[in-house]
Amino acid sequence: MLTIRRGRRTDLAACQAVLFPDTPDEGWCKAEVRHWRRLARDPALDFYVAQQDGKLQGMILVSYIRRLRRSSWQAIVDIAVFPSAPAQVGQALLNFAKERAKQRACPSVVWLPCSGQSTVPLTPTFFRDNGFQQVGEFWSCLLE
Repeated sequence: MLTIRRGRRTDLAACQAVLFPDTPDEGWCKAEVRHWRRLARDPALDFYVAQQDGKLQGMILVSYIRRLRRSSWQAIVDIAVFPSAPAQVGQALLNFAKERAKQRACPSVVWLPCSGQSTVPLTPTFFRDNGFQQVGEFWSCLLE
């Protein structure tokens, strides 16, 4: 059963395995540990993980920023999924992020692809199929 829950600071080792699946577990430096602990407890961020059968399959971070010209928020999505994770994991995380952004009255969600981000299902095609349109360097999806 797939569940999406708030990320915890105890998820650090599992997060490392999702982000760097081909890298041996070498441990984290103190600055990285502080970074992940802050992500997990910052109420201005939505940091959630997808867990299936007790194993972490993916994670999503939604950052919210105030827009200059409007009195609304902008949601920025960053997502990572195990390459071997079932296809519905990425879909469930993205749908969850859209719902959270709607609850915070964001008019759209933005995704900025990384140059090394080519893991399935997180390709531009995946985002295009989920209502995103490319606008320059980033991809945007209207929520209204």
